Amino acid sequence: MDSLSIICIAVGILVIVRRGPLIFAPSATLRFYDRWLFSTNARCRAVGVVFATLAMALLFSDFGEGVLAGLLHTFGWFMATVALLFLVLPNVFRRFFQTIFGYIEKSVDERIMRIVGLLAVVFGLALIYVGVYVV
Repeated sequence: MDSLSIICIAVGILVIVRRGPLIFAPSATLRFYDRWLFSTNARCRAVGVVFATLAMALLFSDFGEGVLAGLLHTFGWFMATVALLFLVLPNVFRRFFQTIFGYIEKSVDERIMRIVGLLAVVFGLALIYVGVYVV
């Protein structure tokens, strides 16, 4: 297994773990994200540190050539930018995400959030498949 396979499998598992609970309890999942990730500036900065760690793993890994390798490298730069903004401007991002979560919880039907969770799980399984069999 090379690093591209490992990253595909890890991202697939991360997608399933983060979006899978939307299938069973969409409102509780959104409240959990709001309470545990964006309730204080320190927690928001901790999310930025996690993003920075994942971005460095994507940027410094040698994926070789190909479209998927270029996509993961580009995604690494995007995550590095987001991590920097989370660390520098946590209050702005906190208010932004709390507004989005509040809107989704009040205005979006639970069936739509369940469908989004199901599609995310299918996407995560597809990434795991690509990591195990294709790459």
